[in-house]
Amino acid sequence: MHCLSALHICAYDVRGRLTATGQLRPSRESGLVTRTHQLLAGLAQHTPGVRVALTKTGATTPGGVYGLQTPEGLAVTVREIATALPKLLYQGGHKNEHLVKRFYEDTIDDPGNQVWSLLATQYACAIGAAGIPHVLAQSINPLVSLLKAHDLGLLGKVHLTGVINDSGPDFTRRFDYLARQITGGAQVTVIAVSESVRQELCAAGVPEHAVRKVLNGMDIDAFTTRLRHAEAAAVWERVRSRNKVPQGLRVMLVCARRVAWKGHQDVIHAARILAERGRLEGTCVVFNGAGMLDSRAPGYQQELQSLIADLDLDGKVFLLDELTPEEVMSCYVGAHVAVHPSRKPEPFGYANLEAMLAGVPVIATAHGGPLEYIEHGVSGLLVPPHDPDQIAVALEALLGDDALHARMGRAGRVSAERFSLDAMFDGYHDAITTSEALHGGGR
Repeated sequence: MHCLSALHICAYDVRGRLTATGQLRPSRESGLVTRTHQLLAGLAQHTPGVRVALTKTGATTPGGVYGLQTPEGLAVTVREIATALPKLLYQGGHKNEHLVKRFYEDTIDDPGNQVWSLLATQYACAIGAAGIPHVLAQSINPLVSLLKAHDLGLLGKVHLTGVINDSGPDFTRRFDYLARQITGGAQVTVIAVSESVRQELCAAGVPEHAVRKVLNGMDIDAFTTRLRHAEAAAVWERVRSRNKVPQGLRVMLVCARRVAWKGHQDVIHAARILAERGRLEGTCVVFNGAGMLDSRAPGYQQELQSLIADLDLDGKVFLLDELTPEEVMSCYVGAHVAVHPSRKPEPFGYANLEAMLAGVPVIATAHGGPLEYIEHGVSGLLVPPHDPDQIAVALEALLGDDALHARMGRAGRVSAERFSLDAMFDGYHDAITTSEALHGGGR
C-alpha cells in the first residue's frame, strides 16, 4: 500500500487546542465533525509523521490561518473560508432557506452565481497555500467548489477525493453537477458513506466506477475509554442535576442537532401518547444538542419548548443545555433507550452507533444509514419516518420487556463493533492514494 505522507482535508470543523496559546478552540459538533476526527485518528495511528492541512468552513471573513493540536495528537495547519456569505444568503440576521436553495441548487450552472465563485476562489487559494497534492473534500459543497475552481482554471494539479454523506432532494442539482463533471472527464474518486448514498449517487448519473462505498467507522477503544471515564466521574449526574432532570427516571435519549428533520417533534408526540396510556411513569425524554441549530430556522428550539408545554409534558420532556464533549458522552451512560427518528434518511448516523456501542438499545427510522447496522427486532427497532404512533409502540416494547431490552443492547453492541476505525481508514487510504490527478487550467 502506498504510504500517504500528506493530506489536505476540507471539513466542516475541527476540534483542538490553538498551538500558539494552548487554548481550547470552540468547535461545532455534528456527524461530519465526528467523521473528520475518526479519520484524523486513523492518520495518527497508521501514518506516523503525516503532514495535515485542514480548510474549514464557517468563518465570517476568509483567510484566517493558525496551528491546531488535535485530540488525536496531530499538529494541523487550519485555514478558514467564509461560507456564511451574509450579503448573499442572509435576511434579517439569519440564513434564508430560499436564498440557500437558489444559490446552491437552482442556479448552480449560472456563471454569475456569486456564492459558488466565491467558494471556488477561497478553496483554490487555501489548497494552493497548503501545497499538498492529495485533497479530501468531506462533503458535497467543498467538492463542488473545487470542481468549480478547476473549471475556472484556479486549481493546480491535485488528486481529488470527495466524501458524500448528503442525500435527499435538497442535493439533486449538486449531485447532477457532480455526475456531469465526472462523465465529462474530471478525475474524481467519490466515497459514499453508506449503501443508500451510493445508490443515490448512481441514480443521479455518477458512474459506478467512480464511487466507492466506505462505511463510517470508529475508534472503538477510544470511545469505550471516554465512556468509562464519564461513568467513573459521574458526569451524567452533573448534567442531570444542572438540568433539573429528576433522579431515578429511565431516560429516553435523543442525541441530535436541534433541526426539524431530526424528528424531535415526533418523539414529543410519542411521549404524549405514552402519557395518555399511563406508560410514561418513571420515565422521561431527554434531548441534547443545544446550540446546534440550523441558522435557517433559529426559532426551532422555541417551537419545541412550546410543544412540550402545549402537550402538558413539562417535567417529562427535557431540553438539555449546551454540553461539553464529555457531557455528551455521559448521556449514553444515563440513557435507558436511544431514539433517533430522523424524517430524512441519515447518511450514516454516528449517534446510533455510539449508543449501540454503549449497550443502549436504539430505535431509528427505517431508511438511510441505519439499515447498514440495525436488523429490526434483533439489533434494534426500526420505525417508519414521521410516525409518532410507531415510535410509541417501539418505546413501549423496550420499556416493558427487560429481557428484550437486554437482548437488543447486547446485539446492538455486537453489530456496532463491526464498524472499526481500521476498516474505515483502509478504505479512505486506498481511495485517496489511488485517485488520479485532476489537472489545473480548466477544460
